[in-house]
Amino acid sequence: MMRIFFVFLQINVFFKVKNLVKVILFTLTGLLLFASMFQKITHLWDFKKLNGVEIPSPKPALTFQNYRDGGFQDSTEAFLKQHFGFREPLIRFYNQYLWDFYKTSNGNRGILTLGKDGWLYEPWSVDDYYQIQYHQHASSAKEMTEQLLSEAKRVYQLQHILEPYGTHLFVCLVPSKDMLYPEHLPEKQDTRYDDEPKMSARSVLKDEYKRLDVNVLDMGEFFQQMKDTADFTIFPKTGTHWSKYSSLFAADTLFRYMEHLGNINIPNMVIGPRTLQDAQEADTDLENLLNLIRPLPRPQYYYATATSDKDSTAVKPKMIIIGDSFWWNIVYQVPIQEFFAEFPYWYYNSSIYYDPIHHSVKDINLTKELLSADFIVLFYSSAQLYKLNNNFTKKALLALCYDPEEIESAHAKLEQNIRSDSDWIGRLQKASQAQGKPLEELIHNEAQWLIDSHPERFFPALNDSIPTKRSKWVESCLTKDSLYIIEQETEKIIANIRSNEAQMEAMREKAQQQGKTLEQTIHDDARWIVNYQIEHGTLQIPPHK
Repeated sequence: MMRIFFVFLQINVFFKVKNLVKVILFTLTGLLLFASMFQKITHLWDFKKLNGVEIPSPKPALTFQNYRDGGFQDSTEAFLKQHFGFREPLIRFYNQYLWDFYKTSNGNRGILTLGKDGWLYEPWSVDDYYQIQYHQHASSAKEMTEQLLSEAKRVYQLQHILEPYGTHLFVCLVPSKDMLYPEHLPEKQDTRYDDEPKMSARSVLKDEYKRLDVNVLDMGEFFQQMKDTADFTIFPKTGTHWSKYSSLFAADTLFRYMEHLGNINIPNMVIGPRTLQDAQEADTDLENLLNLIRPLPRPQYYYATATSDKDSTAVKPKMIIIGDSFWWNIVYQVPIQEFFAEFPYWYYNSSIYYDPIHHSVKDINLTKELLSADFIVLFYSSAQLYKLNNNFTKKALLALCYDPEEIESAHAKLEQNIRSDSDWIGRLQKASQAQGKPLEELIHNEAQWLIDSHPERFFPALNDSIPTKRSKWVESCLTKDSLYIIEQETEKIIANIRSNEAQMEAMREKAQQQGKTLEQTIHDDARWIVNYQIEHGTLQIPPHK
């Protein structure tokens, strides 16, 4: 009996302990949930924000439609993932666990790639090295190549249109990390495109720019030559851009090229003594995206400051940079204001920095800005060249060659074509209902997309080798001195016409045919000749600087 009693006693104790464990676990879970809700509401603890770009998920509103199709649940789940208490430390803790045990991180999916020896790369630069990056931008290597060749032609056209007005446009080919340090890249893991053709945007553009005689500064070649002899690392181990120290040499090379291209004297850069320090924030930008609790072991890199030589005979031109994030390392390191009077930075041809007036390319008079610049630099790294300068050349050519009224007329005609096509308008009506957007907005956007994609289809002058047509805004951007030169040249041509009886007879016939006065016909012809001379560079007109 005693034995049975002790058995029942052990069973009772076991269940009591088991229940106690359950009670403790339940209580802890409840406390954690309560603490998370408390933190979400009060924000009592202010945690360090996670690094990287995150698209905010708005708080969803319940509607009959999103209740039926399950959209409310999906939207709510996405919202709560971004708005629960203790989110930042919990994500960092989880990322640290993944990194310590598996040398990976939840934060690197689609953002960074782990190479050999602890080197970090952006995945698109790895794909560019293996020549498969074009799959993200085109359906085939042939299509991507055709787009790149068309873009090279636009750069050529724009360069030659701007030159007579004193604006020098050139391409700066910036190297991506994979180009300088391929030895640390991971082995190719993406096998989806093994049977597809390979192609590199940098190779295609470089060859075509050379064929067209486009102004090009190849910064990749410059750093490749430097790599074998330099006693410093050009790209940091856990960063994606050239190092802060390397950016000083990049800036100095850029400024010297501008001097050569514009035949001017820009202040010289003076680089101060260098010091060896632990890697600074800008040189660990990829590591920051891991969002770990503990930082990785920090290598040491050289750092130095820069200034100008204060040359009183030098000039400070206006420069516009259109490009990617590689420019940040230069502008953060170099006192640009000591070298340039103005230096707006059109980040991916979208947001504008270092401009006290404009903050977006949507806000500017593009023609005025282009003609007011001394230098325009297309500043993209190898992995970003597939973006075709973010439509800058297309929009610039349109602004320089066509009046706003002509562009608006083409846009309106396209919208009318869309409305008159039953299949087309039907597809947009369905999209309007699905997206909850007005139909007119979608029609407008569709027409704009067509123009942005292939402006040459709708504006025939852009198909010329170097377009001669000019927008009326080009003349309005000229200085009073420029207008005086134009008027003087016009008067000379008018005098020549009047002194030639054969030309006067031709003017009389043309005036009768066009229903104009003789004086108006003579003046119109003279102005046409002047515009032709300006367009072909035989009459040099200083732009408004």
